[in-house]
Amino acid sequence: MLGAIRKRSGGIVVKGLLGLLILSFAMWGVADVYSPGGSDQKLAEVGDVEILPEHVRKDYQKEIDRLSELFGMRITSEQAQIFGVGQSVVQRAVERALFDLAARDLGIIASDAMVLKNIKNEPSFKNANGEFERTRFDQILQANRLTEASFVKLARGDLIRSMYLSMFKEVPLSPESMAKVLFSSRNEQRIAETVTIEYAKVTPIPIPNEADLIQFHKSNEKKFTSPEYRKLTYINLSTSELSKEIAVSDQAVAEAYEENLGEFSEPERRDFQQIRFEDEDTAKQAHSQLKKGIDFVTVAKDFANMNAEATNLGNMKKTELMPVLAKAAFSLAINDFTIPLKSVLGWHILRLKGITPARQKSLAEVKPNLKKQIADELAFDSLYKLANQLEDELGGGASLEEAAQSLNLSLISQDKVDNMGRTPEGKMINNLPGGAFLKVAFSTNVGEESFLTEIGDDGYFIVRVDNVIEPALKKLESIRAKVTEAWNSQQRRNIAKQSGEKMIKSLNAGANFTKLATEKGFKLKQTKPISRSGESSNLSSEVVRKLFDAKIGFSVGGANTDSFTVAKLKQIVTANPEANINKLKTTSKKLSDSIRNDLLSQLATALQKNYPVEINKQAINELF
Repeated sequence: MLGAIRKRSGGIVVKGLLGLLILSFAMWGVADVYSPGGSDQKLAEVGDVEILPEHVRKDYQKEIDRLSELFGMRITSEQAQIFGVGQSVVQRAVERALFDLAARDLGIIASDAMVLKNIKNEPSFKNANGEFERTRFDQILQANRLTEASFVKLARGDLIRSMYLSMFKEVPLSPESMAKVLFSSRNEQRIAETVTIEYAKVTPIPIPNEADLIQFHKSNEKKFTSPEYRKLTYINLSTSELSKEIAVSDQAVAEAYEENLGEFSEPERRDFQQIRFEDEDTAKQAHSQLKKGIDFVTVAKDFANMNAEATNLGNMKKTELMPVLAKAAFSLAINDFTIPLKSVLGWHILRLKGITPARQKSLAEVKPNLKKQIADELAFDSLYKLANQLEDELGGGASLEEAAQSLNLSLISQDKVDNMGRTPEGKMINNLPGGAFLKVAFSTNVGEESFLTEIGDDGYFIVRVDNVIEPALKKLESIRAKVTEAWNSQQRRNIAKQSGEKMIKSLNAGANFTKLATEKGFKLKQTKPISRSGESSNLSSEVVRKLFDAKIGFSVGGANTDSFTVAKLKQIVTANPEANINKLKTTSKKLSDSIRNDLLSQLATALQKNYPVEINKQAINELF
C-alpha cells in the first residue's frame, strides 16, 4: 500500500482542494474528509467484504509498470490481458481480504502506538536528515487523494495482516537436502558439438508456379488477412495537456517558494580525501606519517596501496557520510586530517580539501521549475473537476462534439487504426491515449460512445466508434511479392529441417559428426557449457531442452528463428553445491520463498471454507 503512494511524494504545493483537515483522530487529530470514489460494481466478495475497482486499480498499474520494466517496453492493456494481470491483482486482493478476516476473528489488533511507529519509519515520509516530517506526510497523502484517517486505516490493516502471517516470514522452510538436489539440477550444464543450417543459405529452392502461390495464399489466410480497422472520435483529458493551459502567477510562485524554503536550500558540502585501512595499527602508523608532513597520497600508497584517484571521496553533505565519520570530518579546517576513525568498513583517515558553503537557491533560480510543478499539481486537481463536467454534459444528452465545444476541449478523430494502434501502412500511431484506450475502442459498438475511462492517475478518455472495417483476406495480386517471399522462406525452412533431421538420423546410427559436417559443407563447433536456461548459447529453447533430456553421444535438433541446429551431446558438467555455498544459499532462499507462497495459497484456500469467495468474472473482464 505504501509503495503505491511513493511516486507522488515529490509534490511541492499543499493543495487547497481538500481544505483544512478537522480534528478528530486521536493519534494525529485529523478527520476523514474525503473518500476516494469508484465504481459500485464489485469484482469479488469475500465473506462480508466487497472488493471494488478502486481497491485494485493502483495494484494493476504497479504490475503494468513492473512488467514494462522487466520486458523493456510499455505493456499494453491487450498484452496485460494475455498475461492475466487483472485476474492476478484481484486474486491477491481476495487473499488479502481472507487474511484480514481471519486476523479479525482471531482478535489480532494493532495499537495506535504500533501504527504510529510504522508510519514514522516509512522512508517516504522522512526528510533529508532521516526524520519524519509532518508537512511531507500531508502533501503525499493529499497528492494521492487519501485522508489521514483512511491512510491510517490502510496502514493498520497492513500491520495486522503482517502479524497474522508472521509465522511464515523469514523462516527457512526448505530442507538442506532438497536445496542441494534443486541446486544440482538447476546448475548442471551441457557441452555439445553443433552444426547450424542457416535458412538464408539454403539453395537451390524450387520456383513456385501460380497454383503453388494460390494454395499457399489460401492455406495461410491469417498471415495475409488485414486486421479489423476502426475510425474513432475521442476526447483525451490529461494533466500534461491541462498544465500547459494553466497560468501560474508570480505571486503563487513566490508564496510556494516561501512555504517550502527548505526544499531549495543547499547544505554545506565538503570535498574529502580518504585512506581506508584494514586494522588500527596500520591506521595509526599512517597517521603518524601524516603528522610529520608526509604527503597524503604518498601515505595512502605506502600504507593502503591506494592511488591518488582512489583517495578522492568526493564533495559530500554531512548526511552522506557515516555518522561515525561525519562529526569529525565536518569539524576539520581545510588541509587538516582526522585521527583514525573506526566504522563497519574498517579504519579511516579523512583529509579536507575544500568547502562549498551552504546556500539558499534564489527565487529566480527555481522559478521555472517551481512554476511547472505548481501547474502540474493544479492540473491534477482540475482534471477530476473537468471529468465530472464532461460526464454532466454527456449525461444531459450532449454529443461528443457539443460537449467538447461547451468545455473548450479538443475533439480528435483517428481514421483506420487496428487494435495494436497501427495504420493500414503498419505505422504506429504515437499520440493515442494510454491505458485501456484501444481495448475499450475495440469493445465498443459502432455508433456508440464508451464510458469515461481512467488512464492511471493522470487522465481520462471517452471514445466513439464511427466506423468498422472488418478483417479481409488481401487479394493475391495486391501482395504477390509478399506471398512469393513467404513461400520461398517456408521452402528454405522445410529443406533445412529435412537436411538436419536426416543428419541426426545418421549420427544416431553411428556416423562420424566431423566427417558428415565436412561432406555437407558445414562448420562443426563446440559450445561452451550450457545452462538449462540456454542463456548466451545461441541455441533455441527446444534444442537446449532436448540436450538436457539426452544421453551422452546422442544427437538432437531444433529450429531457431533463422536456422536449424543439429547438436550432439558431448559432456555433462555436474554442479557441486559444496563448492558454491553462496549460490546454494540463494537457491535455498528461493525454494523457501516458493514453499512460503504455496503455504499462503493453501491457507487462503482453506480460509474460503469459513469466508466464501465469489468472483465476478464479467466485471473483471470489463474493467481490465
